[in-house]
Amino acid sequence: MTRPIATVLAALTVLVTGVLAQPTPVVAYESLLDDIYFDDESGLIRFTEFDIAFAPEELNGSIAVVNAENTVVQSFPFRDTYRYREGVFAKAQVVGPADVTLTEPGVYNIVAIIDGTPVSRLPVGLEQTSAGDDPFDPELTYQYYGLWAVCGHLTMITNSNDETYPEVTFWAGGRDLPAGEGGDGFIARLYRDGELIGHSRRTTGFITSGHYERKTTTIYEPHEPGKEVNTKRLLIDDWTQDGEYTLMVSRKTDDQAVRRFTFNAVDGAIQQMPNTALDYEPGVDYMAPRTTKKGSNRYEFVEVIWIDGK
Repeated sequence: MTRPIATVLAALTVLVTGVLAQPTPVVAYESLLDDIYFDDESGLIRFTEFDIAFAPEELNGSIAVVNAENTVVQSFPFRDTYRYREGVFAKAQVVGPADVTLTEPGVYNIVAIIDGTPVSRLPVGLEQTSAGDDPFDPELTYQYYGLWAVCGHLTMITNSNDETYPEVTFWAGGRDLPAGEGGDGFIARLYRDGELIGHSRRTTGFITSGHYERKTTTIYEPHEPGKEVNTKRLLIDDWTQDGEYTLMVSRKTDDQAVRRFTFNAVDGAIQQMPNTALDYEPGVDYMAPRTTKKGSNRYEFVEVIWIDGK
């Protein structure tokens, strides 16, 4: 019942064409990945709120679910006032209840529309996972998948010793586990020009079944199993030496790779992906290089470096 992720991702990129070049405002991309509820049993999607970059003083817009024929399945308006605001960012709320349940497998786009223009989108695929032919459990079941499988980023953390190191973020879920498994640990390994330069601790990091969840990890200097306590984090200087970098995330039990991210460092700086540039076209696929600061009691944003998982 599943479709290969590469095949569907290729199909996802062709919907919602003919929009204008990168406009403002836009939805912060991590907000699209994190702030929509997807039920991997019923096919329910629930909208509540989003972070808007370059937010206008008053918001006139909506969030819509669009099918493969570019037909709007359902749309929900934004409130015209924000929950709160900081600089060019604002927290926009969707007028609720804002639920839609999809039961037709296929490709969809979740599209944010502001002042009549599509400004951001999240392509998703829906697949049927149960035919309902079990007499003891006759319900049809579904699951969502899409760009969570290829999106990842780095944010910089500075500790009390004034040392800076990247924190790795990616998304993982039940589709990354063997059939019937409820969970597994993971390990992330970092290579420069093909040479292993660091990896995460084997005692941290877990992938659970169900819809994709945001995962974070830190890369340490290479160390043997059982020697995690005294290991040192791989600081930013080790990430910015000129070269080609590969970040591999593998399941702990069988070492099967579930993610492969790549990026380059040039002249001592990690290079951003092309679609983080303000003039990127089509603008509906622009990924703002900012994300909310996690663990903060304020509404604030930090720089994010998106890394390529395609």
